[in-house]
Amino acid sequence: MLALSALCMLLALAALALAMDRHAMHLPSAWLGARARRWLQLLGAMALLASLMGMLAVMDSGLAWITWLGLLAPATLCIALAMTWTGRAGKRPKR
Repeated sequence: MLALSALCMLLALAALALAMDRHAMHLPSAWLGARARRWLQLLGAMALLASLMGMLAVMDSGLAWITWLGLLAPATLCIALAMTWTGRAGKRPKR
């Protein structure tokens, strides 16, 4: 359950990042509308809530909050590095 909760957290952070203007350029052109971004924001918020609920279901509430907040920092770093890497990979000159 903890692994599922961590995966849900990663997906939530990715959805929230792709809802931003700066990272939306990585999406296909069909997803660039304001309505699609609202859905990504909603999906991200709901997935973060599901991640927290998954942690609370398995652990004591105090330990669950500490674990969830502790996983939030490395998960955010992973998503930030992935967005940076995909941005640079897309701008490479073709040989």
